[in-house]
Amino acid sequence: MILKSLELNSFRNILHAKVGFEDGVNVLYGNNAQGKTNIIEAIRFFSECSSFRGANDRELIMSGKNRAVITAVFEKDGREQTVEVRFDAEKRREIYLNGAKTAPKEYIGSFNTVIFYPEQLSLIKNGPENRRKFADIAICQLRPAYYSLRSRFERTLHQRNALLKSGDMRTLDIWDERFAKLSFLITKTRKNFVTRLEEFAKPYVNDISGGKEELSLSYVPSYDAKDENGLYLELVNNRERDAEYGNTNVGAHKDDFETYLNGDSVKKFGSQGQQRSCVMSFKLAEAEITGDTRGEYPLILLDDVFSELDTSRREFITGKIMGKQVIITSCDPISSMENANKIYVENGGVTQG
Repeated sequence: MILKSLELNSFRNILHAKVGFEDGVNVLYGNNAQGKTNIIEAIRFFSECSSFRGANDRELIMSGKNRAVITAVFEKDGREQTVEVRFDAEKRREIYLNGAKTAPKEYIGSFNTVIFYPEQLSLIKNGPENRRKFADIAICQLRPAYYSLRSRFERTLHQRNALLKSGDMRTLDIWDERFAKLSFLITKTRKNFVTRLEEFAKPYVNDISGGKEELSLSYVPSYDAKDENGLYLELVNNRERDAEYGNTNVGAHKDDFETYLNGDSVKKFGSQGQQRSCVMSFKLAEAEITGDTRGEYPLILLDDVFSELDTSRREFITGKIMGKQVIITSCDPISSMENANKIYVENGGVTQG
């Protein structure tokens, strides 16, 4: 997949801008707080259908405006396509793919990106919800049907918790059966993804460490059940405790995966450098998995990551992304990338070259 151009209107601090991108490396540069990450946020929105920074739709609209529009022209599957997202302060956003209005569950997977930003360097040492989110977003791009599966699971979890809090257990059997089926499918899908992530990330870690470290990953479900019937029984057995706390204590929403180097937990014993190397390998592996699954490499977004990495890791990741379309944000134009398409960003304005 290749992003050709991006147009933004009243998005964040950008009143109007149109940016052209080249097939290889593109560098968005300029001082901090000028709009570089806002451009990355808009591009990533086309993949996630949400802000990777956790902003709601209203926060994406420029202050003083009631609407914002972002439009991308991209090439995928051998043909040029257009996607447009319209934000409105008074109603739900709308997505248009090639001129036709579409729902997120139908659109997801159409625009593939892999994003790497500084907060992700703490993916291993932070809480399990961050790792679940990383896996879920990656899987949605690989298997678009997973988006609907996860949505149904979240609604079912919300309903079960509401019943637990109300004390009304009359329909809990029905919801437990539904929850067990959806939860088990999510766990199974995530577990398969983590297995592939290990396969593709292992060579990167070995390369970074000069052959001294071997990566392994372990998916850690929150329950011992071997199938959905076993999970259903576990839910039934835990009802009294769940009712006491007003929430569901077993299920895919409590799962995690752990990272090991040479058999030792990276979260417990790994240095900051080792943790960062593992996360770097995850992102590079995600790009490879997407390319292997979808038949085309995704667009790679690196938002201010180079400033957080030492020279050796910066050089390593640079070597691995060459030959792919990449958009990098930086305070300077990165002189070592002399053939890159340079785009200057200042106060929400964009200057090519």
